[in-house]
This record gives sequence, structure tokens and C-alpha cells, in this order.
Amino acid sequence: MEPGRSKAMITLANGEKIVLGDKKQQLIGEDGTLLNLDSAVVEYKGKQKTPALVYNTIDIPIGGEYQLVLADGTKVWLNADSKLRFPVSFTAERREVYLEGEAYFEVAKDSEHPFIVHISRGAIEVLGTGFNVRDYREEQKTVTTLVQGKVVYRPERQPGREIMLEPGFQIKDEEGGSLQPRKVDVILYTGWKDGKYVFENATLEEIMQVLSRWYDIAVFYKREEVKKLHFTGDLERYKTINDFLEFMEIGGNVRFSIKGKTVLIE
Repeated sequence: MEPGRSKAMITLANGEKIVLGDKKQQLIGEDGTLLNLDSAVVEYKGKQKTPALVYNTIDIPIGGEYQLVLADGTKVWLNADSKLRFPVSFTAERREVYLEGEAYFEVAKDSEHPFIVHISRGAIEVLGTGFNVRDYREEQKTVTTLVQGKVVYRPERQPGREIMLEPGFQIKDEEGGSLQPRKVDVILYTGWKDGKYVFENATLEEIMQVLSRWYDIAVFYKREEVKKLHFTGDLERYKTINDFLEFMEIGGNVRFSIKGKTVLIE
């Protein structure tokens, strides 16, 4: 099974949709913003002619990824099955974007204009830093992992509370969770950006949930208890999935059957 690749769709403020793929192109929006569309990166330059915020949305399908450079210089790596809504230029006091799915942010420093990522369970305020956010609706949790700099997490379910994260720490927001930062190995949560999946004592269900998005596959289990098997290992993101599945067969009491885009696990 082949890995995913760079592909996405941009929806402009006027409703026009642009499919992003292998071709390089340059567009000028109605607001005067310049869009450089590369084979793997879309970059926004210039300023809007009007003070009103104009939003675009980038959608990454299952089996896709894309990199985005916002007008302020902030870099965003978007993982498969993700969506980001963002202004084509930041004209307000706060730089605000809206994320569904998973993304890694390298935020351009601007102490006078905080960068805020809105997610399903709250918001993350950033002053200039590198961090990963994972917020897939079906997982019913939000995971924020800080690599460098400083972020403040504001959980929606506890209005007024601010949780400060230090580099190397993570906050997980899920129903019934404690909302306490914990020390983690950040490579486990950011490796995908640099072309590698790293799993450490992860359940088979967690692993296959990640891989199904990237390889665009459907996963079925013949026995429920198989989902709870634990594995540790690395997978090069741009290689086929077959070798990794064989590795797990050797390391555990599990067998994979592949047919087209379907994987049966028993």
C-alpha cells in the first residue's frame, strides 16, 4: 500500500475552490493578497486592501499533507484529514486560526499580536513557538505538545482557567481527564512532520488509526482483543505500509490480510 502525498484544496473567501497538487502557480486574490502555490507549499504574501478580515480554508484529504505559510510568516504543517481556516492577512489585534485535525505550527514572533489556535475543546495562545496540535473529532480528545517557546491552553470546559506549557510538556483534554501537563518525548507526537511515525508502547488500535488516515485504508478487526496489543517501532512515512505490518506480525500475536484498500486484522 502506497503512502500519502502532498494534496489539498483551498477554498477562497468568494467560494472559489483551488485544487493543490503537483503544479506551481501564482494567483492574486480580490483582496490583493498574493498566493504562491507550490507542489507542496502554499504561501500568502502582501496585505489586504481592506481592514476587514477575509478568510480562506485549506482542506487536506485522507492520504494527503500540505505545508502552509501564513501572511505573518507562520509555518503550518497539516496532516492527513485536517482543515485550517485562516485570514489571508492579519489585520486585527490577535492572529486567530481555526483547526480541525492535526497540525504542527512554527509561529512567527510578534509579542503585540498573540497567535491563537481555536480547536474543538478550547484555544491555544502562542507568542512565538513550535508546537503540535492533534484534534480529530472521532478521537474525542485534544492533544497539544510543546516543542519550544511558550503556549497557554484555555479549556472550554473550565472557563477562565489558563494552563501554561513548558517545552517538552503536553496537555491532553478529554472527557473526565485531569488537564495536568505531563512530560513527554516530543518525537512521538511530531515525527510525522519530518517523515517518520514513531510509536512507543502504543496500542494496535491507536497505530492503525494513524496509519489509516495517511495510507487511506479501511481497517477491520476479526477479534476485539487484538486492538489492545501494544507495539513499539518506527515507520518511514513515505514508504509502503507492508514492511511495518510484517514487523508487527513478527513482534506480536497478530496477522494482517491486505486486499486493495482494506486491511483485516486477526
